[in-house]
Amino acid sequence: MSKTRPSTAGSPVVTEAGAPPDTGAADFRQLQQRVASLIEHARMPHPLGVVGYTPAAFGEAYKALYLRDFTYMAESAPEFIPPAHVRAIVDLLVAKLSPAGLCPERISNDGEVFYVCHGSRPVTDSPLFLVKLCAAHLQHGADPDFCAAIYPQLERVLATIPLEASTGLVWIDPATPHTAYGFTDTIAITGRHLFCSLLLGEAHRILAAMARGLDRSADAWRHERCAEHISASLDLLWSPEQALYFAGSQDCRQADIWGSAYACVSGALPEARRQEVARSLRGKRDRFLWRGQVRHLLLPEFWQRVVVEAEWTRPDQFQNGTYWGTATGWMAEVFETDQPGAGFALLHELIADFEAHGVWECIGPNGYQRVAHNISSACLPYASFKRLRQRQPA
Repeated sequence: MSKTRPSTAGSPVVTEAGAPPDTGAADFRQLQQRVASLIEHARMPHPLGVVGYTPAAFGEAYKALYLRDFTYMAESAPEFIPPAHVRAIVDLLVAKLSPAGLCPERISNDGEVFYVCHGSRPVTDSPLFLVKLCAAHLQHGADPDFCAAIYPQLERVLATIPLEASTGLVWIDPATPHTAYGFTDTIAITGRHLFCSLLLGEAHRILAAMARGLDRSADAWRHERCAEHISASLDLLWSPEQALYFAGSQDCRQADIWGSAYACVSGALPEARRQEVARSLRGKRDRFLWRGQVRHLLLPEFWQRVVVEAEWTRPDQFQNGTYWGTATGWMAEVFETDQPGAGFALLHELIADFEAHGVWECIGPNGYQRVAHNISSACLPYASFKRLRQRQPA
């Protein structure tokens, strides 16, 4: 079983009382250049007439246009992706909605469209990432008619999300576990699903803003109430013992490190609860951080149930106990609110590890590393680094 691995992250980098944190201009430029290069080398022609972007640059891993990964790129680093490319991909995804309104999770480089990943049911987060991708496009150069054209389709795909009606939370049937959030796509998190519920609340807030811009006041009010209902229901997944949120209410009712951090940065929590979670995460940092990267669960835990029983999903493999850069930026934002300088320290540690070992999808003990040049590992921390620098006094 894995042992706790010490991390320097979370220690403040304040040299004297009142001194500002080290915001690391050189480290920021280094990460920015790395993200630009990764995105450039992930770009390739796609058989369905768009410029495609793969989740990993170089190599043969993940050779498809993945909605989730592309959305993270478009949100995090729009300066490196032409708006016309985003619009064309949105149009393609909408054209490939199923008759029932299901949204593709990915479209292979052979042109095959996939709605299901692991398990027998459609991927839950695809509609939510389509909403987020459209929001990113609107923020970074969409034409004025785009919102009116896309809004009905976003309403349509959101209606396919499985819900627990009484709480508004996303519900994954324990009898048929399947991929819900893609970065735990092999894990059987069932019942009320924390991460997808957070994404759903975010999607409702996006659609409320779009509806207001379209003078659809009744729709705006409905989406705002749905987002508020989700936030109010999150306490059903609260762990008082850990002062964190459970990943699911049925299978994998375990403290979710990624989900708890994302709850803080996505605006889902009231301030007092956000501060409580931030203190808990920073206090437990040695149980989920290694080389600046983030485990899904607290050591020494592994997931209680998986969708895929295989060598590559056993403990200390892939999503079951390894460490990911994808969530480091969220954690840095959380740490920085709890102790100024702590978030920047975590980002500096991550960037130093990238320089020493390269960018991987995930890393682990005994030299484990999987999928080189993985873009979410760099672009999501880059987005958080930008936000933290913007919040510093000039």
